[in-house]
Amino acid sequence: MAGTLLRAATVWAGPSCTPSAGPLLVDGDRIGADPSSADEVVELPGAHILPGFVDSHAHATVTAWQPRGVDGAAWPDLDAALGAIRAAAATDPAAPWLLYWNARPFAWPQRRLPSAAELDAAAPGRRVLVSGVDVHRGALSTPAMRAVGLTTARARAGDVTRDRRGRPTGEVWEQAYGEALARALADVADHVSECDADTLVRLELDRWLAHGITHVHEAYVAPQHHERMLRLAAAGAPRLSWAVGAAEGLLTPVPGPQALPAGDYGASAREAKLFLDGGDRCALHLPARALGRLTAGALRASLAVRNVGPLRDAMHRPARVHGGELRVEYLRYPDRELADVLARFVAAGVRPRLHALGNLAVRQAATALRTIGAPPGAAVIDHLVLLDPATTDLVAASGATATLQPGFLTTFGPQIVGTGSHRYLTVLAGRALLDAGVPLTIGSDHPAGPLDPLVNLRLAVARTLPDGTPLQPAQALTPAEALRGYTTAAAAALGAPGAGGLSPGEPADLVVCDADPFTPGARVTQTWVAGRRVWPR
Repeated sequence: MAGTLLRAATVWAGPSCTPSAGPLLVDGDRIGADPSSADEVVELPGAHILPGFVDSHAHATVTAWQPRGVDGAAWPDLDAALGAIRAAAATDPAAPWLLYWNARPFAWPQRRLPSAAELDAAAPGRRVLVSGVDVHRGALSTPAMRAVGLTTARARAGDVTRDRRGRPTGEVWEQAYGEALARALADVADHVSECDADTLVRLELDRWLAHGITHVHEAYVAPQHHERMLRLAAAGAPRLSWAVGAAEGLLTPVPGPQALPAGDYGASAREAKLFLDGGDRCALHLPARALGRLTAGALRASLAVRNVGPLRDAMHRPARVHGGELRVEYLRYPDRELADVLARFVAAGVRPRLHALGNLAVRQAATALRTIGAPPGAAVIDHLVLLDPATTDLVAASGATATLQPGFLTTFGPQIVGTGSHRYLTVLAGRALLDAGVPLTIGSDHPAGPLDPLVNLRLAVARTLPDGTPLQPAQALTPAEALRGYTTAAAAALGAPGAGGLSPGEPADLVVCDADPFTPGARVTQTWVAGRRVWPR
């Protein structure tokens, strides 16, 4: 069978992603073994050919809707946010919801999103949802609160901020936020046709192909959207797989495997999404002595910005000192309930994907998996942003795969340093996890982290904050380790095509970069899936 020979490039070959001089033969939909059989030769002097990027934790079905709203990533403070909301509200009077995305209140002096009263003044009579960049926190106008039944709807304690009279202020977290987002997107989807909704997601997936992402693993899909994912997966590029969660919203607990659709989940096995802690509200344990230092740090931050926001934010965390530990106990499941639900998923052949950002949540996840005797690779623990050595060892003993997001160093790194948590815990402990024997994959968690895999790879190696300061550089990965985490190791963890990398007989999913991918300024110039160049078309 004839094929295409890519020549004069450096090829990061095999499951180990070892760079060496090419060439590379694309033979049909596979990597070929005999370069002499090629009927076409493409010269790529100075280029680097990598396995296709497997984004093992992504939210393309959320970011697909962001063009229907306003991007608030650049808002510097609350006043700027309200001004932008006021201006945008006048431009689209027919929209069922006004959606504002990627707000970063943790970087604002006020440390809060707009209240319902402020949103009502900026956009009178409109349903408004302002979403934080972490997709765990938002703000609703009064008409929006009425639309989601916020005054009467079930909500976990603390997920709805209330004033001294017990009335919702408009700020929502975690489950309450997730259910509000689901309602807003459902109403917006009703405003367009089903075909248009599919098209929005298709356009978003094309954008991911342009970054060299050949496999998108969607971290949460509502069961009612499972059929849409099957339709999109049928296109073949990028490869798609997904975890299914609760119908009510992203952060609502899944009752058990009986709530999930049967059959195909794209290019991976059946998977369920469970949240053990939150985003900003993660579950932590630190030495008791940390309490004074963290409080003093919040006070200094408030003085620096001349606003009580940082101190108020610190005081609102549900912290207590117990047994020599400072515990921030924002756990979504009691220990026994978690073990029971995990046992049911594993017995049904469903892989649990466990959101655990803080070390207390990670410890709960690893302990529950050991309690039920889960086999190696039966579960994934996502994020593990803040760890300690003992918890790292528990993860290794649990047999779980870990998924890290190095891009969080740009999005949330300054926030972590600002709280002082890095003085007591390891941030994005890639080196510690690999050294402990934990299978490690890398994902973007876009929009919470940057989409571009090249950015994420470089951060996994350089570990720098936005100002260029290194953060715990001992946790850095080597270039080959980082690339494996984003390609072959990610495919292996998902049980998806591509675990063997650029080796004869493996799927011809590949990326061409114009230079060494770890060199600043290098960019993706071609993306291939199953032997076909899919970007640029």
